[in-house]
Amino acid sequence: MKQSTTSLIRSCVFVSALCGATFTAKSAMALPHTHDGFYLQLDAGLGYLSSSASFAGQSQKLSGVTFPTAILLGGTVGPVVIGGGLISDYAPSPSASVNGVSGTLSGVSMYLFSMGVFADIYPNPSGGLHFQPFLGFGSLQLSYHGYTGNSATGIVIAGGVGYDWWVADEWSIGVMGRMAYAPLSVSGIGYSTIAPALLATFTYH
Repeated sequence: MKQSTTSLIRSCVFVSALCGATFTAKSAMALPHTHDGFYLQLDAGLGYLSSSASFAGQSQKLSGVTFPTAILLGGTVGPVVIGGGLISDYAPSPSASVNGVSGTLSGVSMYLFSMGVFADIYPNPSGGLHFQPFLGFGSLQLSYHGYTGNSATGIVIAGGVGYDWWVADEWSIGVMGRMAYAPLSVSGIGYSTIAPALLATFTYH
């Protein structure tokens, strides 16, 4: 698993570096109010994180309100941005449900983190509508008063739909709805995880 994670990290770094090197020169000649050249996006917002598992005759669910963030870096190939980045969802006070009985978790926080590759598709390079698929490797961590145990890991698949408004020649601000799904596992136990989010996006493109 560590080898797979290392390989993915290296791939993401390579893709980001390649895109940055390829499009740095082009970005200097980028047209104003046009999605072309170098791409940088920073996201933040509100969301929800839920992870469910069944083992030893019990069904368990952890869930809570999150503060999702993302940083994406890449370059434009035709009408499509290609690059790498990080997305995360932090739940500071999740609740737990065991066999349908719910309760609060004192001193516990939950964190979903993923590194991967993405595309951002603008049907109209001058317009604001865009579609953003993401594929990465991630981990789900629980922290109790700062102590973190074993993490559930696996593939993370996400997709976003958003709209941007130009605020400068190359900068735009927008909103995006994102849904992430992650079939994670640890010690042979599967955790089906979802993370919907509503994000504010800040894009240089």
